[in-house]
Amino acid sequence: MPRVASPDGRIRLRSRDRDQHPPPRRASTLLAIYPDDTGRLTVPLTVRRDDMRAHAGEVSLPGGAVDPGDASEEAAALREAWEEVALDPELVTIAGSLDDVWIPGSNFELRPFVGTVRHRPALVPHDAEVAAIVEMPLEALFDDAVIGEEEFDGRGIRIRAGAYRYGGVRVWGATAFTLGMLAHVLDLDHGRGPDR
Repeated sequence: MPRVASPDGRIRLRSRDRDQHPPPRRASTLLAIYPDDTGRLTVPLTVRRDDMRAHAGEVSLPGGAVDPGDASEEAAALREAWEEVALDPELVTIAGSLDDVWIPGSNFELRPFVGTVRHRPALVPHDAEVAAIVEMPLEALFDDAVIGEEEFDGRGIRIRAGAYRYGGVRVWGATAFTLGMLAHVLDLDHGRGPDR
């Protein structure tokens, strides 16, 4: 069953009959962690263009479908980060991956990879897909002023789900869930975030 991050950081299970769907398509994403100009650890988010066919205007992590030519899901995440924000794969050291996330609306199963970059990279949004890049400090994942629960409309239904608001954007869905998993790992490893 898919998991949903709640505002208090806990993970709740949401019932959804996966047997009603065909086998999911594979996708991967990259949480590229690097220091910003002040030394805060940061992860880049992409704001999709408003004229995109799918997920228009939504905030996501660099990533997408695993292509037949990709050597692995990790290679797909690195390729997508290069294509979307010009992050050179040679600069990224993959530290590991988080749990897969099933996205019922698109029937993708997403593998989030966590990577580190020694210095702040010169990121450039790909004009055809990405309207903007928002650098979110990891400390924001623990900030009660950033974390909340909101209502979302889509595909004829209204849902209430956990979300992050940072840098003028609203992060929800699989991206918020993935960031919540990262926050959970950081909380376990460092006792409440990267700088605490």
